Amino acid sequence: MPTVARLAGASEVAPSREAVQPKADAGRAARTPTVDSDQLVRGASLDESLLTEVRGLVKNGERDKAVALGHALRGRPATRDLGSAVLGVALLNSSGPDRAWSVFSEIAGTPASEPVANELYAAAFGALGDDAATVLDEDLASGRYRSWSGNSLLRVAQKSLVRGLHEQARVLIKQAEEIPEGATSKAVRKELARLATWLPEGTKRAEIPQVAGAINYGVIGYDQPDVVSRNIGDYIQTVASMGHIVRQRNFSFTGNADLVDFAAELRASTKTERIVDGPSATLNLFELNRDGNPFQAVPEQTWAVTFGWFMHHMFGQGFAIPFHDNVRPIILSVYVRFPEMLTPEVVDYLRKYAPIGCRDWQSVALLRAVGVPAFFSGCMTTTVDTVFRRDGEDTRDATIYVDSPQTGPGVSRTQVQTGIRDLSFVENLRLARDWVSHYHLEYDKVITSRLHCNLPSRSVGSTVTFLPKNRSDTRFGGLIDTTDEDFERIRQGILDKVSVMLQTIASGASEDDVYAKWREITAPAMAEADELLASKHLRVLDADTVASLVPAAGTDIAQASSADTINVVVDVRRGELKHLPKLIRSIDAHTSTPVEVWLVAAGATSAERKKLLAQDLPLSVHWVDLDASALTSLGSDLKPAAQQELALALTAAALPQAQRAVFLTAPALVRQDLATLAAQAPTEGSLVTATADRHRGRQSGLALIHRVSSRQGDDNRKALDFLMAAHGLRPGEFATFDTNVMVLDLEAARRDNLSGHLAPLVVDYGMTFREALNLVVGPRRTDLDAVWNHAPGYEVQDEPAVVNWRDTTKPWSGSVTPFAAEWTAS
Repeated sequence: MPTVARLAGASEVAPSREAVQPKADAGRAARTPTVDSDQLVRGASLDESLLTEVRGLVKNGERDKAVALGHALRGRPATRDLGSAVLGVALLNSSGPDRAWSVFSEIAGTPASEPVANELYAAAFGALGDDAATVLDEDLASGRYRSWSGNSLLRVAQKSLVRGLHEQARVLIKQAEEIPEGATSKAVRKELARLATWLPEGTKRAEIPQVAGAINYGVIGYDQPDVVSRNIGDYIQTVASMGHIVRQRNFSFTGNADLVDFAAELRASTKTERIVDGPSATLNLFELNRDGNPFQAVPEQTWAVTFGWFMHHMFGQGFAIPFHDNVRPIILSVYVRFPEMLTPEVVDYLRKYAPIGCRDWQSVALLRAVGVPAFFSGCMTTTVDTVFRRDGEDTRDATIYVDSPQTGPGVSRTQVQTGIRDLSFVENLRLARDWVSHYHLEYDKVITSRLHCNLPSRSVGSTVTFLPKNRSDTRFGGLIDTTDEDFERIRQGILDKVSVMLQTIASGASEDDVYAKWREITAPAMAEADELLASKHLRVLDADTVASLVPAAGTDIAQASSADTINVVVDVRRGELKHLPKLIRSIDAHTSTPVEVWLVAAGATSAERKKLLAQDLPLSVHWVDLDASALTSLGSDLKPAAQQELALALTAAALPQAQRAVFLTAPALVRQDLATLAAQAPTEGSLVTATADRHRGRQSGLALIHRVSSRQGDDNRKALDFLMAAHGLRPGEFATFDTNVMVLDLEAARRDNLSGHLAPLVVDYGMTFREALNLVVGPRRTDLDAVWNHAPGYEVQDEPAVVNWRDTTKPWSGSVTPFAAEWTAS
């Protein structure tokens, strides 16, 4: 009987028991369900079913299981290629494209790559950049791409298109369109058709008509090759921005007929008191997409007031900034979500058009940290009331809940509308206008968790209760807990600045004169930002206070030790103490010089400590403990987990005679002479020798600052103060490092009062030792060869010197992880 397997190109013959057995064994070894029996019943191959399961594990946050399965399969000759595919998928999620590609490259250009084409090319483009085109060209030349699924063809075509590989994208789209309709989903076919419109010959790249004598003016839209916005709040921002052009009495409009008609509608409802006189000008209106404009045929000398969330990642291939060369932006009311967007090229671009007006204070601090002049402007939607004239009395008396955690008598609505993706630009603008009109005409009370419901409804006079999920969200600095006076100051500031700039542009001023005027009118706001940011500082403990927090346990021991003694500090978490003897024995077996082991184990009980010390350990073991009575001076009731982080932060004070220390984690294995690692002292000007952090999403120092800030919960003032002060302490981007295995210069740490800087970060903001050390040390790091810190959950190494299982499957768990057998035998 025919099955779906025939359509997918799978064999009709069931796999033999001999073929299935290695994969089943690997699944059992990894201790995870690995085969989707429903898929097998429907005719899918065992490999496809296994990969589906792995993707499900990754999606559900069970990365360690996926990695364990990959290692298990890859460790068997019969399933090595499948293991490389599985492990590549897992590593792409855990550590990113570089390490995923190191595994995927083993199967690139082979049949084993076909089921993972999407992930393989995500890794290839991420690791190789534009050079990945060579890999893709080989797959196209060999015809291997014809075996890809419709979804894989779409995903690789998407990446290719935004990389400028138009011919390759065209070939992939054509192949996907030839797949029988029943073998690809409706959603995939729809996206393929939409993607084709962004090819050079597509409708999205059509020439935009110009009108002689008119000023080209872009009205911000939200179309792009990747996901189109379905947030009505975005379109409300654009409606608010159009209020600034329609209130100019002497502006007329030409260009896109629908936009011109909509502008006329807005002008008809503009508040009389907002209408201003100025130079006469005709604006040629067209949709200028916030994220998609580099792909548009933007006319020369196009002016635009740009705002909103900068920027959205495009298929994981980067951000659509710098804008199209023909755009002349007045950058106002922006939110910078992703610090990784701020590449040197982008920083130079933003400096060219600076100062940058920011919607929130967090973006101000971030941009200034990378050297971009920036000021706080507030949000464009505070001005949306411009186009909502009230004729007659305000008779509103209803209540509405918009994406609110609270409900009650009244109407409940959501501001996220999937259907708007199928509407035209102007249809969405009308929808946004009508949305705000409901607040203006019907609702005097609004309860919402949405920023772009809060601000627009407040702008048109509603009383708003703002209930965000996280008051410390980095979008809210300067926009939360604002008084009516604060709100009006934001609104009037935007109205004044935009009016001056529009009139300057309309006057025919040169580009240089326009931006000179921009710098002039933003100077007061820049001075305000200078003063506020300079006032923020992080707390630092003095040396005496630091000394009181931890007994100087190392003094007598250090005096009795030889000069070449290695001090090893071991970070021991809950449940790990009983496994520590294996690490200690591996240190002893692979170290040529005397060693003193210092355990930081704040959560260990007295019984656990006694049990450890009762064992026949080959090395001396000591404890780094906090002074419980002195902890009260810090003004915080620290839980054991926080005490662990604090004790690690105070190591330099705890070992006052030690020159340097090697840091290890309890779930670790030493395989080469530790003296070689200890000899890798930080170079002059550095404090640590460590590897770069391999955890995907944890590699940006700027992003670290923003993550910590957003964890402050209801205390949004503390969150913002921290962020400003942290950016002041550590300007510029810096790559984070892994503190699990490192060499710390204790002498330099004491000289710089490192512990005095670290401890308040742990106590005041709940930072981990890793986070605090990264912030304070920043780029003052000497790079450690990765062989000394192999993390199996994030990479593949054949002969590492130290294996570190801190953030991945533990060697005692029973699941497959490299070198677990060696750890067990130690």
